[in-house]
Amino acid sequence: MDWLKKLLQSLPLDAISDVLGNLVVWWSHLVEGVPPAQLPLYAYIGGSIVVLLLWLLVVRLLPKPLGGISWVMLFAVLFAPGSALGDPSALAPASIGVVYSLMMKDVSGAIANALPILVVTVAGLFVGFIWQLLRGAIESNLAKSRLRAEQDAAAQLQLAGGNYLADKELVEEASSAHQAKLVKTKK
Repeated sequence: MDWLKKLLQSLPLDAISDVLGNLVVWWSHLVEGVPPAQLPLYAYIGGSIVVLLLWLLVVRLLPKPLGGISWVMLFAVLFAPGSALGDPSALAPASIGVVYSLMMKDVSGAIANALPILVVTVAGLFVGFIWQLLRGAIESNLAKSRLRAEQDAAAQLQLAGGNYLADKELVEEASSAHQAKLVKTKK
């Protein structure tokens, strides 16, 4: 327990309390005009967005498909719509319903609350698949157009320089073809 006392004595508690006080003041100014009934919804959405943005840092470390899949799954868990504890008119995240059903040992309720999460996950994966197809098509078209532009620029430089047989291979092919014609004509 001495290590705990030393840790508490070494912490700058005044600085921490000042930072927390400033954070509370900032939060109160931020939610000044928000009705109290809407405040939990705004806090949940804001917190979920912060979690998703922080997860992007983790996604960069993962292999490309796994990172995107994990981001879609986290998005589905955080934002899939469900109903609030028996009140179908009030919306709540479906993950809360799954946890509540599991705590109440209601397997059918947990499965019913997990279905929106699965639907959002499948929809997100489908959108990601379409996005990757479009991105691949756009990148391949850009690569082809860059290659064509480079070939056109090389052809223009070749024509402008008057060097019609610029490639060594073309010169060698032309000279070997010319020598073959000379040999045929001599015979």
